[in-house]
Amino acid sequence: MDSSRAAAECWDQPRLQDILVGEQGEAEGAAAAPRPSEVVIYVASGGEDDDASAAGAGDGGRYPESAGAICGRDGRLLLASRDGEGDTPLHRAARAGNTRTVARLVGLVRGGEAGDARALLRARNAAGETALHEAVRFGDTEMVAALVGGDRELARVVADDGTSPLYLASTWGRHRIAREMHDRDHGLSYSGPDGQNALHAAVLHDREMTRLLLEWNKDLLKQRDVNGSTPMHFAASAADPSLQFTNFVFSASSFEHYSLGSYFLLSQRCLAKLYERMNLTLPQVLRADPSSAFQPDTHGSFPVHVAASADSMASVVVLLTRHPACAGLRDARGRTFLHVAVERRRRHVLKFACRWCQQPSASPVLNAQDGDGNTALHLAVLAGERDIVWCLISNRRVHINLQNREGRTPMDLALGKVQSGFYFGLTAPRRILSMLTFANAQTANRRRDQIEDYNPSLNEEEESSKIREFAQIVGIGSVLVATATFTAAITVPGGVRTPGDVAAAAGRGGIAAPPPAGTPVLSGTYAFDGFVVSNTLAFICSTLATFSLVYCGVAAVDIHRRIKLVSFSLALLLGAARSFCAAFGFSLHLLLSQVDHSTAIVTSVVLSFALLDGLWFLLWTFKDLTVLLSRRARRRTVLRLGTGFVANIIYMFWPYLIIFGYLLLHFQKKDRAHS
Repeated sequence: MDSSRAAAECWDQPRLQDILVGEQGEAEGAAAAPRPSEVVIYVASGGEDDDASAAGAGDGGRYPESAGAICGRDGRLLLASRDGEGDTPLHRAARAGNTRTVARLVGLVRGGEAGDARALLRARNAAGETALHEAVRFGDTEMVAALVGGDRELARVVADDGTSPLYLASTWGRHRIAREMHDRDHGLSYSGPDGQNALHAAVLHDREMTRLLLEWNKDLLKQRDVNGSTPMHFAASAADPSLQFTNFVFSASSFEHYSLGSYFLLSQRCLAKLYERMNLTLPQVLRADPSSAFQPDTHGSFPVHVAASADSMASVVVLLTRHPACAGLRDARGRTFLHVAVERRRRHVLKFACRWCQQPSASPVLNAQDGDGNTALHLAVLAGERDIVWCLISNRRVHINLQNREGRTPMDLALGKVQSGFYFGLTAPRRILSMLTFANAQTANRRRDQIEDYNPSLNEEEESSKIREFAQIVGIGSVLVATATFTAAITVPGGVRTPGDVAAAAGRGGIAAPPPAGTPVLSGTYAFDGFVVSNTLAFICSTLATFSLVYCGVAAVDIHRRIKLVSFSLALLLGAARSFCAAFGFSLHLLLSQVDHSTAIVTSVVLSFALLDGLWFLLWTFKDLTVLLSRRARRRTVLRLGTGFVANIIYMFWPYLIIFGYLLLHFQKKDRAHS
């Protein structure tokens, strides 16, 4: 089609007419003359055969004039011809964004009979879409105006899947296009795929489009899609607007999961007013039809269930504040929004709900049981969500001893979740069990020895594999610490005295004899003694840990003894690491204190944070125990807590107690000797 392309691009009217009537000369080449329909499609596409390229072709060249020339020959041929996808030239021109070509074609078609013009403008491709669908998708208001100007009711034609041009405009928030179509025809179609309408799409993406649609047709609020979802269900699932900021700022961290509603800097009523002032889609829909908050879908889920499932804090805040009765709504499985939030691990929704449920009237919501008799606490324990369990137990109105239909309390479920064998002490099941224990949770009225979950068998093969991998990895660390501490004992900070140093000191004379050769130069100082004690303790602990790990990897040793050796070696290795950090700090102080005192102080302060590496463990433990602050704890329980907390401090920081305790006693003894 090279000759036809050249004729269309250069607006060679005589040559173009010859091509269209098939009067191509024999000398022009052996190639067959193009069909007129192919020339029409090429011209309408703006000079491109490929759709993607056509989008960038625009209205360049003389294609509108070429289109006029073709129309002058046969107007019906222009719009009736189709390509392999069923697209007419109007489809191709609209998809390519050729506004002038579309306007010229529409103008020429309108010159014919009205019925023919309407049929040509409403021609649908293989997907059942008209050129107006393509124009809306391209986003050109002038092109849309030209099409609906040719047929005012063109926006009533929907695709095979039910998608109307207005639905597309609502999806992409194209207000001007939507107004243009509505102004031309108030009876345009609002239809969308799967039984949806334009409002279903608008509430998810655009506040202004939602306002326009509610102003034009409030009956859209009642329409349900194939799943029975109303626009209110879709609005309840819309993303929290504050996430737009946090996703941008904290895009490379977990902070994007935080939303404005979870900060709790404002009261719930202030938050609700804030979201309403922001003109979010859900408050708009709620004002237009308050009853829509109480309409379930085919699965029995109400908008509040959808909001909790989608972690939409704004929707949860507005629904619970404006319509507190939503909290008691149940889906087909008997779940409240609280059950849904726990199952979907929506922690911020749970935190807000526990805060909202502080009043006595909210107790039934916190303790509601679903169809299986599970409360939100049961589900949180089953899911192993420590933060959610802590949030629920911290609320005094949560009953922690309710039984489900299987006769199990949350304590029963927690005992069944804790696995036997070797596990990290801060796993979620163990922490949940400790929280329930400190809160005086009870088991059901059954013999625990007859319940299989309370008597789990030990999988020796699995435990052996875990211990072997642990010994291989941790053994490397223990050997490295042992090697480093051995080297540090030989090459002490400040070096040792040489025979020359001793001879020079003896030549200067003095009351006391000089120390012998080979002794440390900086011996006798507080920092040096601290270095020696720390390094020695680190060497002993790392060596013992290495020997214990050797036995851990031997399959011939009893599995229960190996588990004990693993715990013992881990405790020794932690002590060795802390002692080694202390030795490093003392050595830096020895080297810097005499030449740069300020730098020595700064390094000591910075290193103190590394020495308190076990502080995070204590903070986690303390947070787990704070559940007692909101509940009435017995004196015996408080005494047990205090004893356990002190024991944990001793377990974590015993190397520092030995090091600094020895230095304190040693220098007190020196002071008494001097006095």
